[in-house]
Amino acid sequence: AIVNLPVEDFNAALGRARLSGPQVALARDIRRRGKNKVAAQKCRRRKLEALARLQAELGRLGRERERLLRARGQAERALGALRRDMARVTAQVLGALRDRDGDVPTPGAEGFGLSLAPDGGLGLG
Repeated sequence: AIVNLPVEDFNAALGRARLSGPQVALARDIRRRGKNKVAAQKCRRRKLEALARLQAELGRLGRERERLLRARGQAERALGALRRDMARVTAQVLGALRDRDGDVPTPGAEGFGLSLAPDGGLGLG
């Protein structure tokens, strides 16, 4: 009971009890040890709660990592497709620019113009 009393009530109880010096010291020691025990229990509980929070966070971060790795894979595949499309369009444009001899003509003052055909092809315009 003396562990849970507020300091003022504990000191008042010691004053009313008319205890000797060693008895007062023993009562204070019992109170101190009891408070320390309660504090240690709270500390262990907080430590376990913090550990549980960290484990939950680790699980969440692991799932997030997997999601990001999947997204990266998708982005890399999309980039590969874009590069293939760019190479195809580049080859198509350069093929359209070549003359009968296979040479690429020098652009005029206005440069080259391209037009998009209805079938998706490119032509000089």
